Amino acid sequence: MRAASLRLLTIAALVAASTTALASAAGAAPGTFTKITTPSGATKTIQIKAPPAITTLTVSGQASSDVTSVDIDCILVSASGPAVTVLKAAVPVTGNAFSDVVTIPNLIANCRMRAVPHGVDTGTEYLGAYTGPILYMWAFVPVKDGSTTVGYQALAERGDGIALATDAASCGPALIATVAPPTMTVLGLGSQACTVALPSGNVTTSGTSTASSIKVSGHNAYLPGAISTYLRGTLALTLPQPALTTSMARASNGDLTITESAPLRRCSVSDLYPPTLVSCPTLTGTGVTFKRVTSLIRGSHQVRVRDTFTSTDGHAHPVSLQYLSQAEAPDAGAPGYLFPGRAHFVTALPDQVITGLGTKAATVFIRSDIRAFEGEQSADTRALTWSRAPSKIQFSHVAPTRQFATPFALSVPSGGNAYLGFAVSDANRTSEVKPLGALATGEMMNTPSITSPANHAHLHGHSITVKGGVTRGANGLPISVSVNGHAATLTVVSAAQATYKVTFS
Repeated sequence: MRAASLRLLTIAALVAASTTALASAAGAAPGTFTKITTPSGATKTIQIKAPPAITTLTVSGQASSDVTSVDIDCILVSASGPAVTVLKAAVPVTGNAFSDVVTIPNLIANCRMRAVPHGVDTGTEYLGAYTGPILYMWAFVPVKDGSTTVGYQALAERGDGIALATDAASCGPALIATVAPPTMTVLGLGSQACTVALPSGNVTTSGTSTASSIKVSGHNAYLPGAISTYLRGTLALTLPQPALTTSMARASNGDLTITESAPLRRCSVSDLYPPTLVSCPTLTGTGVTFKRVTSLIRGSHQVRVRDTFTSTDGHAHPVSLQYLSQAEAPDAGAPGYLFPGRAHFVTALPDQVITGLGTKAATVFIRSDIRAFEGEQSADTRALTWSRAPSKIQFSHVAPTRQFATPFALSVPSGGNAYLGFAVSDANRTSEVKPLGALATGEMMNTPSITSPANHAHLHGHSITVKGGVTRGANGLPISVSVNGHAATLTVVSAAQATYKVTFS
């Protein structure tokens, strides 16, 4: 199989890694070798610190007697040849050993670390004699407007996957790339492959935004990130910048969980769009707070998103939303879409509307190149799973049709919550993504359990009592349960659990 073209992962708030090709030189002598012993093991995962902090790593190892100095490189192999990030040049070798502290660039795609004899051409020489671990990165970086946090960018690399996420107003999960160790070729990654984002404007058939992508009780509403980039940035309105509250936790297996929250705000005078200094001299609350919990899981092949809308003013609120998604730009051809209930991938046209999506949790599959055969390494398949179906899929006005909106209408009860859940999964083969989509769909609404009667029990008489439990899913705790069409009595035990009971003939 041919290797895919190189696509290096970048995060806007971080300084991109410098990639340097070494000058061509004479090859090393027969028997030449190096071996990195620190960090030990086949892999090493490090945290990339936000500027101005510097991420460093001690690298030590051994070398054959004919090696006098080494370059500590991180090498990413692609179809066009190896891309080399030089972490430290000309580290001296003394007594067949070397050791130095190297500076890790603010972000580089995962790569294999090697101590290459200084002067060896990594583009033409054999690299197998220079052994070292695969270097994985993880990062969580707040994005600020002045001193105020308005967003974040997070990265998790594990196994053969890379997961990237930003705040809901910016891009949402910006993709899951597929990686093929040990050559570490990065596949299927576009810098704008956003999904489940809530940007400042919506997607319309005219191609021009006419309202915010969030409306609360009919008012255009904005997240802190949209206020920063759109109201204060694009429109240059002199508005105070509200903060986005963020937190991050990293599990021992490498999973990242990020929580972001903020009250949704609207313009104080009117809902004119785009807002002006007259219609929007200041911002006021909508009575609804937004919260998103994002999890980068399953070997960094899946990002799970759970959005909560909470009433904070004692009133019920209708909330309308247009989540923006975007397929990856194919190397050739066009993206293909496999919609729920359909049998085959199809292309999409500008302004095309897809309906008949049902009401339940389901998955749409997106192939980056509809013409690519299964397993072609320059293409991949993504799965977008939702906890409840949108009213439609609305494709953008401009070709190529990679952007589409999924509109939702929620009812936030007085003093209560409304929920939406999403998951984005990615792999090279469609056959590898479909099981991930099935897992995500199943997790959107957990199956009720039956505790009584027991499985295979023999029942006597003309009536039966069925008991069981339900747990909270992406849509929150179920509000009703029926057994064979009979409504059960639901008893809430906690915010995450309830029991049910029903008796029928």
